[in-house]
Amino acid sequence: METLASKTRLGLLQLPTELYNGILAHLDKDSLDSLRATCSTLKRVIPFSINRVFVSANSLNIKVFREIADSETYRHDITEIIWDDARLSTGPEDQVERNRFWYSGGPDDIMTENGCPLWFQARRLDSEEPGWNDQNTIPTFDSLDLEESWDYYKDLLEDQRKILESNDDIKAFKYGLKQFPNLKRVTVTPSAHGRIGQPMFRTPMIRDFPHGLDYPLPKEWPCTTFEEPIDEHPWMPDEAIPIPDQECYWMYRCNPEEYRAKWRGFRVVTRALVECGKDHNVTELMIGGTEIGTGVNCRVFDQRCQEYDDLVTLLQRPGFRRLDLDLFTGMNEHHNWVSYRSGLLRDALAQAKDLEHISLRTTTDIAGQIDSDNFWEFSFPLRTIFPVENWPNLQHFGMCNMFVRQDDLMSILVALPNSLRSVELSRLTWASLDDGYGRLLEEMRTRLDWRLRPVEKRPRVRMSISTDGVLLEFGHYIEIDDMVHSFLYSDGHNPFPRHYDTSIDRGEGAVERDLFNLEFRAHYE
Repeated sequence: METLASKTRLGLLQLPTELYNGILAHLDKDSLDSLRATCSTLKRVIPFSINRVFVSANSLNIKVFREIADSETYRHDITEIIWDDARLSTGPEDQVERNRFWYSGGPDDIMTENGCPLWFQARRLDSEEPGWNDQNTIPTFDSLDLEESWDYYKDLLEDQRKILESNDDIKAFKYGLKQFPNLKRVTVTPSAHGRIGQPMFRTPMIRDFPHGLDYPLPKEWPCTTFEEPIDEHPWMPDEAIPIPDQECYWMYRCNPEEYRAKWRGFRVVTRALVECGKDHNVTELMIGGTEIGTGVNCRVFDQRCQEYDDLVTLLQRPGFRRLDLDLFTGMNEHHNWVSYRSGLLRDALAQAKDLEHISLRTTTDIAGQIDSDNFWEFSFPLRTIFPVENWPNLQHFGMCNMFVRQDDLMSILVALPNSLRSVELSRLTWASLDDGYGRLLEEMRTRLDWRLRPVEKRPRVRMSISTDGVLLEFGHYIEIDDMVHSFLYSDGHNPFPRHYDTSIDRGEGAVERDLFNLEFRAHYE
């Protein structure tokens, strides 16, 4: 007797090929993998596809990476390498975190018979230590108990130590550059682990975690929050200053080289891409981090250094078309924007003559750190950063968490080429209290010629905004793209009735989204 499952399977396979392939085309990779796992028939008829690979300081990730690199079946399909730079924590990340132990004991105090330290217990999602549930959510699953989690985690730490000591991850990455002939993109991110139970990327290492594993989310790249803003320290400090007096020493108990090593992935990837320049055709570089409040230290652009020179070399490559750059800006505004005013960031971006996509995201939160009466004195011209005249083929222009003057921003938008197809202007802070998203949209609608262009050539505007004090789950944000599109190109109303508004009320048509679950959409009500 046929089961319901077998009837369903046969029915699916009897569909016309065009319809069958159309259904599969709408499924993401995880859904296709699940469908293939349901029975041997579907496993046979649904093609296994893979176009990206992961590498990190983990032996399982490296093993899978090398197996794909050696496979004649799959290596030709790889177009992206993702360097997961989320190295696992080995203790408190900085002095701010160490200070939180003053009232609960030493971070290395042993809490279990198998040697689990307090810092590990405190940073778990199910932590009951006062003030330590810093992942801003409640577990939705039964967590693996503390001793089991520590047993598993300490093995990961030992594995990570060996990889970092041997540089096997770097060796694998360089090997992949040679073995993947269609490689176009390299991504470096410290955010792969996302939330506990909901990672940004399901790397082989993360897929192999036991169900319910609860552990401290990696924060090797310094992370800042509204509650605990953290400053960025010089990338190339004055060598005449003794190490104990260096800015990074008090916060991280490290010397300048160890501080730079926190961004190991960024450093070794850009170095390898330059050293192995003849082995690859990479035209896209994506550096993430703002998903968890971090990015590359902006002080890389204070003065020339190896990392800066490597980035410039990549941007100069003929055909280089995309740069996504997340910057950890700390409190750079209090340093008179030295990392922008040096001109090095602009000079670097100006080298990318064939650029089609530029996205600059920062961790700047001026509204939370400076009195509004002083906003204007902290402003700077956007052309200090963006050489828009050098990008005649630009199709996407994006910036997030930037400090802007509206007239200056409009001059940038007016100067963007006709090839432009999308713009992101998210979570901006305005130098004048008379400016805001409402007034910006009004001016975009009247001054720009975008609405006069053919429909298929009108730039799509993406905006995500603050929630005016409404606390969302970690990783969630508010999107108003459809409302903005309706106002700019149709008869929709301005989402910001008061020109100085920077947030939007519930029930107005905004959508709540999730950085770690791209399928999530909910009305902001």
